[in-house]
Amino acid sequence: MFEKLKDQPAVGKLIAQYDQMPRRDQQALAVLAVAILVGILYFAVWSPASNFHNAAVAERQNAAELLAWMEANESTIKRLGAPGGQSGQGSADVADGRALMALVTGSAREAGLSLQRFEPSGENAIRVWLEDAPFADVAAWLERLSSGHGVIVDQAAMDRSDEPGRVSVRLTLTI
Repeated sequence: MFEKLKDQPAVGKLIAQYDQMPRRDQQALAVLAVAILVGILYFAVWSPASNFHNAAVAERQNAAELLAWMEANESTIKRLGAPGGQSGQGSADVADGRALMALVTGSAREAGLSLQRFEPSGENAIRVWLEDAPFADVAAWLERLSSGHGVIVDQAAMDRSDEPGRVSVRLTLTI
């Protein structure tokens, strides 16, 4: 194979030029060729393989940490994934409008919200008014009602107050 390569006119010309060079230039050219070969091997083979390995190790470590966290919090994850969310109950705990009214007023009181007005709206719904309430508290309260008890926000109207982060809210909640 190398004989066929040496028989090529361009290669033969390069070999002849190499042979005519002084001995020091031939050694320098050989060192340069080795350095170029090592550079190509490093940048084309070793560096990408090393980067891929480091990324795979980091990904494996992250997955192991996530698995450990999930195993440590398994009961919480199962509880949150159960129908009805945190309490593990669905909307069965709110059977009618009176129970819904008691649930809404009690949970609002627990959330630190003051209902300005509330009234039944049909068989399984209630209308609620809050004035100048913190938006974050209202949102958290509605999330607890929805995920914990299956209460649905049927209609909502919010108006911002003059004070930042506070709203006036009109809601219709159903089961």
